[in-house]
Amino acid sequence: MFMMKNILAIDTSSQKCSVAVSTNNQLFQQSSELERQSAQRILPMVAELLVDAKFSLPQLDLIAVIAGPGSFTGLRIGIGVAQGLSAANSTPVIALSSLAVTAMAANRMSSFSQFFVSEVAREREIYFAAYRISKRLGVELCGHEQVSVPELLQPPHEAIKGEPWCAVGKGWANRVEIQSRLNCPIENTIIEPEVNMSDICKLAELRFAAGDAVSAELLRPNYVKDKLDY
Repeated sequence: MFMMKNILAIDTSSQKCSVAVSTNNQLFQQSSELERQSAQRILPMVAELLVDAKFSLPQLDLIAVIAGPGSFTGLRIGIGVAQGLSAANSTPVIALSSLAVTAMAANRMSSFSQFFVSEVAREREIYFAAYRISKRLGVELCGHEQVSVPELLQPPHEAIKGEPWCAVGKGWANRVEIQSRLNCPIENTIIEPEVNMSDICKLAELRFAAGDAVSAELLRPNYVKDKLDY
């Protein structure tokens, strides 16, 4: 597989803002816990990381950004920054699912190859997606990402009954309700996987090789929910 030299990764999908630069198998990263200041903090963080990595914005091969699901405000901030940097430097950009990155992290932490990822959305709702490990894509989505109360969850038709799955994410606090909808064996649970920026960079590189890059004007947040009532 072609190894990209310089990747910028941006994640503003949660309560913190994280930025990383990957170059020549080295990872430089910064995080800020001040969510309301994410817009003001991202560009200075990027500038500082580029100094540490010893290259400039025009030398970026790829920009990776978490497009969602996650904090609506945070997603818009991250997408906006990625769009601006991509447009200014004609750099291809990859929009990644936060759930897919969580599955990548779970694979790194375990011996499983199939993951039911569930994260808390709003009130009783959860985000949910099923993933299998893929050499070409990193992780491959089975069915579609969804947001729902646990009892109305739609089981992915692609899930193979009888094969072991790993449950991942804080949404699995409602394990009994979720598992009753899936009818698949779950052999392990990772409530708080250690997702890091290297997972984002690795997934972005694989997705770029698979032809998933888009131009700045086509980049959009992935709220999962089409009709937003909050």
